[in-house]
Amino acid sequence: AVFMASDDSGELSELYVESSFGKKFKPVPFHKDGYYAVLLAWPSVESSFSASVVATDKAGNTSKTPIRLYLQSKKYKESKIAISNAFIDGKITELANEYAKDVDQMDAIAKFKFVNETLRNANEDIIEQITSQIREDKLGEFKITPFYPLKNGAVVASFGDHRIFSFDGAELSESYHMGLDFASTAMAGIVASNGGEVVFADKNGIYGNNMIIYHGFGLYTLYGHCTTMAHEQSEIVPNGANIATTGTTGLALGDHLHFGVVIQGIEVRPEEWMDRKWMKESVYDILENSKKIIDGSK
Repeated sequence: AVFMASDDSGELSELYVESSFGKKFKPVPFHKDGYYAVLLAWPSVESSFSASVVATDKAGNTSKTPIRLYLQSKKYKESKIAISNAFIDGKITELANEYAKDVDQMDAIAKFKFVNETLRNANEDIIEQITSQIREDKLGEFKITPFYPLKNGAVVASFGDHRIFSFDGAELSESYHMGLDFASTAMAGIVASNGGEVVFADKNGIYGNNMIIYHGFGLYTLYGHCTTMAHEQSEIVPNGANIATTGTTGLALGDHLHFGVVIQGIEVRPEEWMDRKWMKESVYDILENSKKIIDGSK
């Protein structure tokens, strides 16, 4: 979305775009004074979406204007998964031993619920905190090419998959898979299709060795379950750089890459940012057409 916001008496004291689920997206100054741009994200777990620009002046007066949106609903997969004692005795126990404070008091079910709920929520909170920031003062040239992080990688798990876990026939826990899983060969090279700043490169629970890169305009990419990571936090990686290798760290049963795309803390469909046509129609055409309208306005 691109919009104009100004106050005759001076600068606005607060400006943001608020969604129907309470998320506040920070807009970036765009092209000319008084104009702003923002990428908005509709979470897969929310059944509906709307958003409004909220502006407050120095005197405390607030104006709220709805954004016209063209929405295309997406139905996500639901998977029912029966877990085994062998699975709990393996990866689940390994992670519980590393991260739970009272693991000696946990039975098998408690260990699974700790990893799938408590640990997962803590790990996703870290991701949300890191990726909620806008890191530039003004939107300059924003041009991202489609992401292809793993050469010859086959998709082995989809984004938005609602997973319902059962044990001995009884439903036990649930989660949502917030990325695409790619697999090829063991310890395959992971490529940063677009350059950016490494804002996180560390162990992160179920995500294992986890790298997050900022590409501008509130857009981040996430790489999980890595065996090795070739860059540290705050490093700038160029387009096409080899940044890591695939692996089985974290909650990964087989060697693969968990690839995520995040917009201001909201995980979105990676497939869209791998689709040149979608990117052109949904992002770049909007920005370019908006520039023309702004330049033609009085």
